[in-house]
Amino acid sequence: MSNIQAANNASNDEIDLVELVKTLWQGKVTIAVCTIVFTVCAIIYALTAQQWWTSKALITVGQYQNTTNIRSQLTNLYAVIDNSAKINTIVNSKSLFDNYITEFNAFDNKKAFIENNEIMKQYADKAEVTDEDKARFITNWAKRISASQPDKKNQPDVYQVSFEATSSKLAHDLLVAYSKDISNKVRDELIDALDAKISYSQKILQANKLALEASAKQQLANELIKTNYALDMAKSADVTKPLAEMNNNELFQIQLGTEALAEKSKVLDKIKDLSIFEPRLGTIQTKLEFLSHVKLDHSIALQSVRYLQQPDYPVVRDKPKRSIIVLSGLVLGVMLGFLIVLIRSLYIKK
Repeated sequence: MSNIQAANNASNDEIDLVELVKTLWQGKVTIAVCTIVFTVCAIIYALTAQQWWTSKALITVGQYQNTTNIRSQLTNLYAVIDNSAKINTIVNSKSLFDNYITEFNAFDNKKAFIENNEIMKQYADKAEVTDEDKARFITNWAKRISASQPDKKNQPDVYQVSFEATSSKLAHDLLVAYSKDISNKVRDELIDALDAKISYSQKILQANKLALEASAKQQLANELIKTNYALDMAKSADVTKPLAEMNNNELFQIQLGTEALAEKSKVLDKIKDLSIFEPRLGTIQTKLEFLSHVKLDHSIALQSVRYLQQPDYPVVRDKPKRSIIVLSGLVLGVMLGFLIVLIRSLYIKK
């Protein structure tokens, strides 16, 4: 009995399959029309859709010689600063590289570039961006600018920077322009940090100078008072010439005699060079003169990163993927044609 039922089921399945194929064959025109329509639409869309190209470059930490031009302007600063590591930390190639990556991905920098770059202004004019749409326009374009690590595990200091635009040339030009802006920003920040370091050093030296000058003036005043007291005492004792046998450790050195004490008083009264009493004043003044000759060139060329691969002209589009779009249209047309034929067949049967 079971064999008979199995045979009947197999026969029914075969009949259903034959009927399905027959139904689809009868609706071949509908299937063909749907396939052609959707394929043509997909082709038109693939040919007219906005193209997007991505220009890329590979960068890594710069070499020591990339910063020699800025270091050469800091010779006097190195001579003044006792700990040169404080300067090396600022001019360090790894620090400059990390700062470059941070600034490259910073939204504020992307926003400033999109608002001020001439090519981006043309995009905005073409899109007729209003004040209400400006934020959305900037956000959409900011997503097309990035710096990422293609192989974070094996090459942690290698980054890929990219810029996506509507043509190969524009993508390349925008990446070059944005990279230049970021390099200039890193340079400006470096020079600002060095200027702040120089200014801070000058203020510290000036403060030390004022303190030492006050101390030297006080020592000069004290010495002048003691000399005048000693002169009065020598006059009272009628000591005109130096006395060899008196103690030189006395508070008032009347043993010098009135003539020497009078001359010493005149000399002390005329002293302008306070470094006689505070020799460190001379050292501080020399350092201040050194710092005054440190002139940083704000337009100096600074290569904060090293290019392993220069910005390229992309040869393959990112979007649209025309072959995928056309194939998807073809498949969708066939499936829709099948569906229409089957639904119509069921409707007729009912």
